[in-house]
Amino acid sequence: MALLMAFRRWWAFVFVALLSLPALGLLLPDLPGPIRNVLAPEARWWVHASERLDPYINNSFGFRGPVLAAHRRYLRFIGSAPGARVLDGTDGSLFLRDDNALEQSIGQLVRPQAVERLAILARELKAKMAAIGGTFVLTLAPNAHTARFEMLPDYIRQQRQARSEYDLVAARMKQDGVTFVDLRPFLAEAATQGPIYYRYDTHWNARAALAAFNAVMAAAGRPQLAIPESEAFGATRIRTSGDLLTVAGITSREPPDVEYVWKPPLAGPHETTPLTGIVTAPPPAKDDYGFHAFATGHAGPRIMVVGDSFTQGFWYNPLVYRASAAVWIHHAACEFDQGIIDRFKPDILIYAPTERFLTCKNWSRTKLPAAAPPGG
Repeated sequence: MALLMAFRRWWAFVFVALLSLPALGLLLPDLPGPIRNVLAPEARWWVHASERLDPYINNSFGFRGPVLAAHRRYLRFIGSAPGARVLDGTDGSLFLRDDNALEQSIGQLVRPQAVERLAILARELKAKMAAIGGTFVLTLAPNAHTARFEMLPDYIRQQRQARSEYDLVAARMKQDGVTFVDLRPFLAEAATQGPIYYRYDTHWNARAALAAFNAVMAAAGRPQLAIPESEAFGATRIRTSGDLLTVAGITSREPPDVEYVWKPPLAGPHETTPLTGIVTAPPPAKDDYGFHAFATGHAGPRIMVVGDSFTQGFWYNPLVYRASAAVWIHHAACEFDQGIIDRFKPDILIYAPTERFLTCKNWSRTKLPAAAPPGG
């Protein structure tokens, strides 16, 4: 009698194939996933292997990226303890682990199709502004992981790749002739004079926001609109809150953050006039970030910013101070109402998503060009 009946032999093949999948994953190119916190077995791992080898095995199994990413989503779904969603920096500050921001910043997550979709939008906006005699500028507010790379744990810094998505965007915009402001060197320079990002929040602070605003104005051909830091900020104050403290389930941490406080006349009070008929349709409730549309009553260019939380509040005072009229709306993952451009007719249009939100909706359906961009 055969060991396995004929109709069961196919099931044997299926089971063997399934059991072989993890081994196959070790032979295929590594897929994006959570950062490895153990890069090699400990010395003399064969002594007490369960203690010295297991941590390495737990970071090196087949299809590690998809498995751990799915596990992390499951933990968020069931409301598990939030501590795993943040990472401690070497100075005690916190970094976000959501949205693949960490993997993106160190170049372990690079999506050429996402960059190509952003390039398509940039070309559309450049052409739209050229048609009305205006200027288009694209920039990316760097992730804290990018701007404060030196504060990431050593085992993460060791895994940094040669090129990141930010690098790919910069190369793609240069190829297309789109004015792009790489904020990394400007923020690095600002960091030599003081903090540029909050320790316990995902956002940059007012100093970094001002440095970014000045860099974008210069790129737009309006360097005279730059605001010296000495005119912008007065005394500092302690900031005890932070979205990463909330995510981590921590009430407070020492030392506290420092808030740079705008001083008059930038701080206001501002006398602005709301502009009606510019933003005609409110965004869906789930995407309702609000908007600003106002005239200031003084001379200056008409400036429109398409951004997110890195510019909405942080650039409000500079916009009131330098623009004759301004509009701020959320980018909605590239699907904002472009009709606002026609109705507002800005002199300067700035598309400024945060690095981790540079992707457009349905970017994975975008076809790559026949020839990859330089360095791509």
